[in-house]
Amino acid sequence: MSFSKKLILALDFSEVQEALQWVDRFMDFVKIFKVGKQLFTSAGPQIIRDIHRQGGQVFLDLKYHDIPNTVAGACREASELGVFMLTIHAMGGLEMMQAAREAIDQRSSQHKPLLIAVTVLTSFSEQNLKDIGIVLPLKQLVLQYAKLAQKGGMDGVVCSVQEAKSIKKECGEKFLVVAPGIRLEERKILKEDQKRSSGIEAALQSGADFLVLGRSLFQAKNPVSLLKQTIEHYSS
Repeated sequence: MSFSKKLILALDFSEVQEALQWVDRFMDFVKIFKVGKQLFTSAGPQIIRDIHRQGGQVFLDLKYHDIPNTVAGACREASELGVFMLTIHAMGGLEMMQAAREAIDQRSSQHKPLLIAVTVLTSFSEQNLKDIGIVLPLKQLVLQYAKLAQKGGMDGVVCSVQEAKSIKKECGEKFLVVAPGIRLEERKILKEDQKRSSGIEAALQSGADFLVLGRSLFQAKNPVSLLKQTIEHYSS
């Protein structure tokens, strides 16, 4: 897979027009755009249609986590919207993931979105896990969730770069890894809440299949120029 096809741009905005303007600006370089809770709550399913209309693909990152029947229904509806990829929480358990898988596989259409399980949020640290009563070490927990997700029929997982190598080793190269919190500028110190973020070099070396770019790009002085230069550098 070429470097540019690995990239996903996170549209973490509330205003629809602002989000679509960024899609338009980046369309020559990247095709996959992440729609999360903020934008989806503001714009609803129409934002997915709008991005499709502009020629982009959608990574619907709503992290479904509920009883199996409810999650299956949500995944079915997301699938009908033609999204490229969508997320559910591995913490929802095996039955929930299997129900989601079955719901998508029952679609009559040829297109089926990639079904990705979220392991442990990159905002979490070991202490955060202890605070909610989870005593398993963070990396061990991520790997356990990944194995469960694979058993449940997921196409891959969301995890930090730090856990990507072990997941690839245990679950195989074909099991996809989506790495969020990727920084474009290694030396730039951003005020952010992701404790397990990473730079592009480490992300590529980890074997991650998709890299999600967000604030480090949009907060740059010239985001389009920075993205273009980055793609040219890693594509040469």
